[in-house]
Amino acid sequence: MKQFRIAIVGCGNVAQMHFEAYAPHSDRVKIAAACDPEFERVEQAQQKYGIEQAFTGVEEMIAGADWDVAVVCTPTPVRQKVVGQLSAANKHIFVEKPFADTYDEAQQMVDLCSASGVMLAVNQNFRFHYPFDIARTLIQEGRIGEVTSVTHENLQFRQDSGWRTTTERHSLSIMGVHWLDGFRWMLDDSARSIVGETRSSSAIECAGETDTVFQLVFDRGTVASYVESFSCAFRKTETIVLGDRGTLRFDYAGLDCFDLAAREQSPERWESPYPKDQKPGATFQGMDLLLAAIEQGAEPPNSGRDNLKTIALLEGAYRAAAEHSKVSL
Repeated sequence: MKQFRIAIVGCGNVAQMHFEAYAPHSDRVKIAAACDPEFERVEQAQQKYGIEQAFTGVEEMIAGADWDVAVVCTPTPVRQKVVGQLSAANKHIFVEKPFADTYDEAQQMVDLCSASGVMLAVNQNFRFHYPFDIARTLIQEGRIGEVTSVTHENLQFRQDSGWRTTTERHSLSIMGVHWLDGFRWMLDDSARSIVGETRSSSAIECAGETDTVFQLVFDRGTVASYVESFSCAFRKTETIVLGDRGTLRFDYAGLDCFDLAAREQSPERWESPYPKDQKPGATFQGMDLLLAAIEQGAEPPNSGRDNLKTIALLEGAYRAAAEHSKVSL
């Protein structure tokens, strides 16, 4: 098994998940360098995780260290510039989500990497952290028949801090990007329309939306209803997938599959391989998909090109809310 040398760009909160994700897999990944404009951050990471070299800028790190793949953990407003620097240096890239603030920015990054001949993948770790991948397999096996609808609720009280609270896009960009990507991954289908509304609760200090309700219609007819709240007094996360032969019900802990023909029987159960406290493990899975694609010369399933469909959904949701109308995708 080949070991890849990687570099972390940005050492803020989300970067800690990546440091923890790669530490148990030294046979596959070695963190050779990291950079952050606030040198105290990268210095702390260097001491904690044994990173070889620390820098304050991307160009400095490109010139001063030997590595193969960059992990981009920057805020989205500067991400396009960073991806441009990395692709010009012929570095493969694993980028945090949301991939970009707009579809146009995402498309430009995909084009930059394609022109440079480098691989670009997105850390949609909820495909594995939440049981979407298990649901995808069961649906493809025909375990619940034709899927008619999906209902999903994610309710919590969440007060963020830092740059996220100053942007116009909030709960949808923080959590909605996981769920929208998860729906299309689970169903292996593309949405054709979306309609919904967003609201901002005074209980949360932020510039963007805190609460959302959306409905999506997919090409094969499945209807997905999605409710998000950052201002709820209790926690609840649950997904229900209805098919004409059975039902899936799942949360972070695992998934239950009910058979309509045997309703009196207990459901079949699958435990989540990466439950609530094991998000870094799911992040490594996303990185390993990129590394395998580099070795095989094939596009990874979590590629930037694939993620354009998720960003189109995210942008369509914001447009539907702003226009108070259904948006075709």
